[in-house]
Amino acid sequence: MEMVCGSSKGEPATIGILESAAAMGGIQQTTLALIRKLDRTRWNPIVICPEDGDLPNACRRSGVRVEILPLPPMLSTSFWIGRTKKVPNPVAWAWDTMAILAAAKVVADWLRAARPKLIVTKGLLCHFYGALAARYSGVPCLWYVQDLVSPRFGGVYQRLFGQGAKYLPTDIAAIGSQIVAQLPAALRGRARVLYNAVDVSTFGGVENRSRIRDELGVPPGAFVIGQVARLTPWKGQHHLLEAFAKVAMARPSAHLMFVGGALFGGARYEAWLRQRVSQLGLDNRVTFAGHRRDVVDVLGALDLFAHCAVEKDICNLSLLEAMASRLPVVAFDIPGVRDAIVSGEEGMLVPAAEVEPLANEVVCLLDSPELRARLGRAAREKVERQFSLDRHVDVMEEILLHVLAARKLAHPASADQTVVLPN
Repeated sequence: MEMVCGSSKGEPATIGILESAAAMGGIQQTTLALIRKLDRTRWNPIVICPEDGDLPNACRRSGVRVEILPLPPMLSTSFWIGRTKKVPNPVAWAWDTMAILAAAKVVADWLRAARPKLIVTKGLLCHFYGALAARYSGVPCLWYVQDLVSPRFGGVYQRLFGQGAKYLPTDIAAIGSQIVAQLPAALRGRARVLYNAVDVSTFGGVENRSRIRDELGVPPGAFVIGQVARLTPWKGQHHLLEAFAKVAMARPSAHLMFVGGALFGGARYEAWLRQRVSQLGLDNRVTFAGHRRDVVDVLGALDLFAHCAVEKDICNLSLLEAMASRLPVVAFDIPGVRDAIVSGEEGMLVPAAEVEPLANEVVCLLDSPELRARLGRAAREKVERQFSLDRHVDVMEEILLHVLAARKLAHPASADQTVVLPN
């Protein structure tokens, strides 16, 4: 079925993509990949950020218009006690309620002036103020949900999310079936699953392997186990570190690399990790690489990828990039990882937050080059089949067209856009 979208004069349809942050996390990486691949003869994307930063700069370099809309800061609705317990932050709940309303007003003013045909929201709080703004402005809104909503605190977050999903967006897409399952039952049938994706062709090279290792001070001949993730407790770096302490005693060649910065308030956790490395006597065997823009080359410098998130990591982008790089993967067995990996086929899964099984599996893979090669090949093939960027963009364009077509049918007099869906 051919789908043609545009105004009556044939111009591309303008869509706003509302981001909750300008720092380059996983969600922002997916935005950048999408806008680079969208068919510009059909779509005119505008990326909207609350401040300037890495994402706006990368969009500009790609020839995409950026709008900076300063918004009230949003506070974390919970905070960590130690590394394993979260408690609610009632002050943040009250603040964020007012901030969401204020942000919705700012975004609505922009929507009325810019008159995009559609707005796509990304980020949990962003879904609320973006959809409110769209309601105020008469613009259709697609929630593209890339976060699993926490079941903590008696499921209050999930209930709020479900109520918002009933009344605010025009339509919903999500990066995994686990997110769709959190929606009210009446919405699950129409929500689309659109997995994260990577440009497979850019991964898998090792031409810069030696340079990256030398730059980061990796000893010659080391077997490098790496994790690429922002430094935060739920990403599980402390579990990987404790497992590595056991691996290091058994295999002198092993070296651990944490790739990622302390984005979004993780500085205390990073300081604790560094202190723990020293306590374990591993200063010369653990590298903190920080945030890197050359992740493709960094992945090429690794021998094994560890994915140690303990919760809510659905269709993780770094995991897909490692798989596209033909790296063998060991990961905690959480629902979002199972979409990408069948244990023993594309990687090895171990019980979440269990240090001993993680250490044992790392040693097994370190000692088994044939197994590593088989897992790496299968992982690459899985990404090519299911998580390619071309497939992602095709499905996203279908979803955008569906939202616009539904809008025109519901409001034929107010829509100046032609959306043709021939039989």
